[in-house]
Amino acid sequence: MYRLYEKVPKTKQYMYGSKMIDSEESPFLDGPCLLCISAQHDNQMASKSNFGVTKEAMKMARLRVRNQRNAGFGLKDFPVKFLSIELDKKDEDKNVTSKERIDVFVTQYLLPLIAKNGKKIDCIQAMKNMRNVNMMSYCDGTLFVQAVEKNLIDRMQKLGYTDEECKKIQSQMCMFPISTDRLRGKQKSICISFKDINDIEVNDNVTLEERKKISESVIGESVFKYSDNEVAYLFNGDGEHKLKKYTCVGKAMPVCLASALSKALENSILNYSANNFVPITARTTYD
Repeated sequence: MYRLYEKVPKTKQYMYGSKMIDSEESPFLDGPCLLCISAQHDNQMASKSNFGVTKEAMKMARLRVRNQRNAGFGLKDFPVKFLSIELDKKDEDKNVTSKERIDVFVTQYLLPLIAKNGKKIDCIQAMKNMRNVNMMSYCDGTLFVQAVEKNLIDRMQKLGYTDEECKKIQSQMCMFPISTDRLRGKQKSICISFKDINDIEVNDNVTLEERKKISESVIGESVFKYSDNEVAYLFNGDGEHKLKKYTCVGKAMPVCLASALSKALENSILNYSANNFVPITARTTYD
């Protein structure tokens, strides 16, 4: 099954700067989180990739990391948990399917946001709880987020939420897919994606219209709205399929990425600490 790790300042106790979260705890109930998912999240040998993607997300959110000050904020006392995910190796000899892993993940960490004692909760409270959930995925890590979204909607329907309530609650989860071809404009969560149109690993679904608009842009970058929930930032890049470049290449792209992610996290912080609820939308995230 999956295990979660929280990025923490390095100490003698946490020499690698990561603290494993108890499987009985849900960090998403405790406050705002950014879960970071690499393309290798289902690979038992990919710890470096799984934890490296979290460091890149910290850079995108303008936190201070080694050799890069950014906005100067450090992990200590920062009101957002940066989370990594990887397989618990001891469970992998049980022939568990990916679908089963997702089901257990949602049950452990996300179901408490929308249910109590096996029953649905107040819709506004569920929306506010879901605002703690932000996910940044790289490449095929987006498949994990999509599977979580589907599982959550199925759970809400079984709990007795109406279709409209399901839509409202799921719209308060934010996802930030980076360099992926897995999106089709059908996400129920707020989805702000970023992609290099020259990256041959993920550019199969870039349309001629999109290429034309980008070619006509002075900076070779443009925003595309696919639905009320889903927006993409596409740019004419160098074609390299690398996550690290998304914080340092392009004209406005790194700034727009940092802005969108920061706005989502700021909204999570605001809603967690306030009595009233301020829902997030795609427009308030990317404008």
